[in-house]
Amino acid sequence: MDQHAAAVKRHAINVHVVFPLSPGKPFNERTAADATVGGVRGDAMARFGVTDDPQYTYYLTHDGDRLDNERTVGDIAGHAHSLKVTLVKELLQG
Repeated sequence: MDQHAAAVKRHAINVHVVFPLSPGKPFNERTAADATVGGVRGDAMARFGVTDDPQYTYYLTHDGDRLDNERTVGDIAGHAHSLKVTLVKELLQG
């Protein structure tokens, strides 16, 4: 294992995504601390079988706060090794 791979493994975060509208199991992913919220959002949406469309959009929240897709998982998790977030479905008013 090269140095970069070892560093990524050491700084990996366990991300747990719940989607209240899905009766299935939560989405769990081990990802690098420098992974973006948008990347995790996309992976979770694929797992839950949902997509953005003209009527709805989806975003992640942590402790009730909406997360910007450009933030990194490590920024939000801080020193923690895991992060629990919620996938939220929002109706777009046109």
